Amino acid sequence: MKYLLIAFVILFCSLTTRRSKAQTAAADNKLSQTITFRPIPKGLDVAGVFQGRPPCDGVAKQLNISVPADCPKLKWDLILYQDPTTQQPTTYALTLVGGGELFKQPDGGAYRQQSLKGKWIITKGARSDANAVVYRLALNTGAHLYLLKGDDNVLFVLDENKAFRVGNIDFSYTLNRVTLVPGNK
Repeated sequence: MKYLLIAFVILFCSLTTRRSKAQTAAADNKLSQTITFRPIPKGLDVAGVFQGRPPCDGVAKQLNISVPADCPKLKWDLILYQDPTTQQPTTYALTLVGGGELFKQPDGGAYRQQSLKGKWIITKGARSDANAVVYRLALNTGAHLYLLKGDDNVLFVLDENKAFRVGNIDFSYTLNRVTLVPGNK
Protein backbone atom coordinates (compact mmCIF):
# COMPACT_ATOMS: atom_id res chain seq x y z
CA MET A 1 0.00 0.00 0.00
CA LYS A 2 2.87 2.34 0.87
CA TYR A 3 4.47 1.82 -2.59
CA LEU A 4 1.16 2.41 -4.34
CA LEU A 5 0.77 5.73 -2.52
CA ILE A 6 4.34 6.77 -3.42
CA ALA A 7 3.74 5.84 -7.09
CA PHE A 8 0.53 7.87 -7.12
CA VAL A 9 2.25 10.94 -5.64
CA ILE A 10 5.08 10.73 -8.19
CA LEU A 11 2.62 10.36 -11.06
CA PHE A 12 0.45 13.22 -9.79
CA CYS A 13 3.45 15.55 -9.39
CA SER A 14 4.84 14.75 -12.83
CA LEU A 15 1.46 15.37 -14.47
CA THR A 16 0.82 18.65 -12.72
CA THR A 17 4.28 20.17 -13.04
CA ARG A 18 4.91 19.54 -16.74
CA ARG A 19 3.19 21.25 -19.61
CA SER A 20 1.48 18.70 -21.80
CA LYS A 21 2.21 18.58 -25.53
CA ALA A 22 0.45 16.71 -28.32
CA GLN A 23 3.56 14.74 -29.22
CA THR A 24 6.95 14.61 -27.61
CA ALA A 25 9.85 14.22 -30.00
CA ALA A 26 11.85 11.17 -29.09
CA ALA A 27 14.69 9.21 -30.61
CA ASP A 28 12.49 6.11 -30.77
CA ASN A 29 9.66 7.81 -32.70
CA LYS A 30 10.63 6.16 -35.96
CA LEU A 31 8.91 5.37 -39.21
CA SER A 32 6.63 2.37 -39.16
CA GLN A 33 6.84 -0.23 -41.89
CA THR A 34 3.80 -1.67 -43.59
CA ILE A 35 3.59 -4.33 -46.28
CA THR A 36 1.79 -3.40 -49.48
CA PHE A 37 0.79 -5.18 -52.67
CA ARG A 38 0.28 -1.97 -54.65
CA PRO A 39 2.79 0.31 -56.36
CA ILE A 40 4.89 2.19 -53.85
CA PRO A 41 4.91 5.99 -54.31
CA LYS A 42 8.46 7.28 -54.50
CA GLY A 43 10.27 10.39 -55.57
CA LEU A 44 10.81 13.98 -54.62
CA ASP A 45 7.11 14.73 -55.19
CA VAL A 46 6.04 12.49 -52.25
CA ALA A 47 5.95 14.51 -49.02
CA GLY A 48 4.83 11.53 -46.98
CA VAL A 49 2.74 8.39 -46.69
CA PHE A 50 0.63 8.07 -43.53
CA GLN A 51 -1.67 5.34 -42.29
CA GLY A 52 -4.02 4.90 -39.38
CA ARG A 53 -7.28 3.43 -38.19
CA PRO A 54 -9.43 6.20 -36.72
CA PRO A 55 -12.92 5.45 -35.40
CA CYS A 56 -15.85 5.99 -37.77
CA ASP A 57 -17.67 8.29 -35.35
CA GLY A 58 -17.75 11.89 -36.50
CA VAL A 59 -15.15 11.72 -39.23
CA ALA A 60 -17.36 9.74 -41.67
CA LYS A 61 -19.94 12.51 -41.49
CA GLN A 62 -17.29 15.19 -41.98
CA LEU A 63 -15.90 13.34 -45.02
CA ASN A 64 -19.44 12.77 -46.32
CA ILE A 65 -19.03 9.02 -46.77
CA SER A 66 -21.48 6.26 -45.96
CA VAL A 67 -20.53 3.70 -43.34
CA PRO A 68 -22.34 0.67 -41.92
CA ALA A 69 -24.14 1.30 -38.63
CA ASP A 70 -21.70 -1.01 -36.82
CA CYS A 71 -18.55 0.58 -38.32
CA PRO A 72 -15.79 0.51 -35.67
CA LYS A 73 -12.98 2.11 -37.72
CA LEU A 74 -11.83 3.31 -41.11
CA LYS A 75 -8.46 2.26 -42.47
CA TRP A 76 -6.75 5.39 -43.82
CA ASP A 77 -3.97 5.52 -46.39
CA LEU A 78 -2.91 9.13 -47.01
CA ILE A 79 -0.30 10.19 -49.55
CA LEU A 80 0.75 13.84 -49.47
CA TYR A 81 2.37 15.20 -52.62
CA GLN A 82 4.59 18.25 -52.98
CA ASP A 83 6.31 20.26 -55.68
CA PRO A 84 9.67 18.47 -56.15
CA THR A 85 11.56 21.74 -56.53
CA THR A 86 10.01 24.01 -53.89
CA GLN A 87 8.69 21.24 -51.61
CA GLN A 88 5.44 23.19 -51.28
CA PRO A 89 2.23 21.14 -50.84
CA THR A 90 0.33 20.25 -54.01
CA THR A 91 -2.19 17.39 -53.88
CA TYR A 92 -3.20 14.46 -51.69
CA ALA A 93 -4.75 11.03 -52.20
CA LEU A 94 -6.72 9.56 -49.29
CA THR A 95 -8.06 6.01 -49.49
CA LEU A 96 -10.54 4.93 -46.83
CA VAL A 97 -11.41 1.27 -46.38
CA GLY A 98 -14.51 0.49 -44.33
CA GLY A 99 -16.63 3.36 -45.62
CA GLY A 100 -17.84 4.77 -48.91
CA GLU A 101 -18.82 2.89 -52.04
CA LEU A 102 -19.74 -0.78 -51.71
CA PHE A 103 -17.65 -3.15 -53.84
CA LYS A 104 -18.84 -6.73 -54.32
CA GLN A 105 -16.29 -9.49 -54.76
CA PRO A 106 -16.62 -12.58 -56.99
CA ASP A 107 -16.65 -14.86 -53.93
CA GLY A 108 -19.81 -13.15 -52.64
CA GLY A 109 -18.05 -10.95 -50.10
CA ALA A 110 -18.11 -7.17 -50.15
CA TYR A 111 -16.17 -4.23 -48.78
CA ARG A 112 -16.52 -0.45 -48.67
CA GLN A 113 -13.86 1.88 -49.99
CA GLN A 114 -13.69 5.57 -50.85
CA SER A 115 -10.91 7.51 -52.56
CA LEU A 116 -10.62 11.24 -52.01
CA LYS A 117 -8.27 13.54 -53.89
CA GLY A 118 -7.65 17.25 -53.70
CA LYS A 119 -5.25 19.99 -52.76
CA TRP A 120 -3.62 20.58 -49.39
CA ILE A 121 -1.80 23.46 -47.75
CA ILE A 122 0.13 24.05 -44.53
CA THR A 123 -1.44 26.54 -42.11
CA LYS A 124 -0.90 27.61 -38.51
CA GLY A 125 -3.23 27.37 -35.58
CA ALA A 126 -5.35 24.77 -33.84
CA ARG A 127 -7.85 25.21 -31.05
CA SER A 128 -5.27 24.08 -28.49
CA ASP A 129 -2.26 25.94 -29.92
CA ALA A 130 -2.24 29.07 -32.09
CA ASN A 131 1.25 28.21 -33.38
CA ALA A 132 0.59 24.56 -34.23
CA VAL A 133 1.38 23.38 -37.76
CA VAL A 134 -1.83 22.17 -39.39
CA TYR A 135 -2.29 20.49 -42.76
CA ARG A 136 -5.57 21.56 -44.39
CA LEU A 137 -6.93 19.17 -46.98
CA ALA A 138 -9.66 20.51 -49.26
CA LEU A 139 -12.60 18.11 -49.56
CA ASN A 140 -14.85 17.94 -52.62
CA THR A 141 -17.77 19.12 -50.43
CA GLY A 142 -16.17 22.52 -49.89
CA ALA A 143 -15.25 21.58 -46.32
CA HIS A 144 -11.75 20.88 -45.02
CA LEU A 145 -10.02 18.09 -43.15
CA TYR A 146 -7.48 19.31 -40.60
CA LEU A 147 -4.43 17.32 -39.52
CA LEU A 148 -2.20 18.62 -36.74
CA LYS A 149 1.49 17.83 -37.20
CA GLY A 150 2.70 16.22 -33.97
CA ASP A 151 6.15 15.74 -35.48
CA ASP A 152 7.51 14.51 -38.82
CA ASN A 153 6.06 11.03 -38.25
CA VAL A 154 2.68 11.70 -36.58
CA LEU A 155 -0.49 13.53 -37.66
CA PHE A 156 -3.57 14.00 -35.46
CA VAL A 157 -7.00 14.16 -37.10
CA LEU A 158 -8.79 17.30 -35.88
CA ASP A 159 -12.49 18.11 -36.02
CA GLU A 160 -14.12 20.89 -38.06
CA ASN A 161 -13.17 23.43 -35.35
CA LYS A 162 -9.51 22.36 -35.34
CA ALA A 163 -9.91 20.66 -31.95
CA PHE A 164 -8.58 17.22 -31.06
CA ARG A 165 -10.89 14.30 -31.70
CA VAL A 166 -11.07 11.78 -28.88
CA GLY A 167 -10.70 8.14 -29.87
CA ASN A 168 -11.89 5.13 -27.95
CA ILE A 169 -10.32 2.16 -26.20
CA ASP A 170 -9.46 0.49 -29.54
CA PHE A 171 -8.75 3.27 -32.05
CA SER A 172 -7.33 6.80 -32.07
CA TYR A 173 -7.46 9.70 -34.49
CA THR A 174 -3.75 9.37 -35.24
CA LEU A 175 -1.95 8.79 -38.53
CA ASN A 176 1.62 7.52 -38.58
CA ARG A 177 4.21 7.98 -41.32
CA VAL A 178 5.05 4.65 -42.89
CA THR A 179 7.63 3.15 -45.18
CA LEU A 180 5.92 0.83 -47.62
CA VAL A 181 7.60 -2.54 -48.06
CA PRO A 182 6.67 -4.61 -51.15
CA GLY A 183 4.81 -7.79 -50.26
CA ASN A 184 5.20 -11.25 -51.80
CA LYS A 185 2.09 -12.68 -53.37
